[in-house]
Amino acid sequence: MNALGTPLGRYKKLLYDSVGSRWYRYVGQRGEMAGIGTAHLVFVVDRGGHVKNLKIIQNTSNETFANICLQSVLEVQMPPIPEEIVSSLPPEGLEEDITFTMFAN
Repeated sequence: MNALGTPLGRYKKLLYDSVGSRWYRYVGQRGEMAGIGTAHLVFVVDRGGHVKNLKIIQNTSNETFANICLQSVLEVQMPPIPEEIVSSLPPEGLEEDITFTMFAN
């Protein structure tokens, strides 16, 4: 259960807010070079809060858009995963996937 009221829900919200704030900034800076489309990424946040094993699973846009999405996730600086969450996770950490979509204006 990932409800916002749970420790896992709060940690995921922090993660997605951190990624999202970077993504919007980079789209604002370089969005005119990014194509319309969607990028689907997967990654793991290890117990120390570091992003690992980041991969693009699918990208229907261009390389610029993919790079914006990758940079937005790679630069996240998360706190360590709280102990109350760690016991419910695989040894690698928190497995996540995120989808970014660029629409026409």
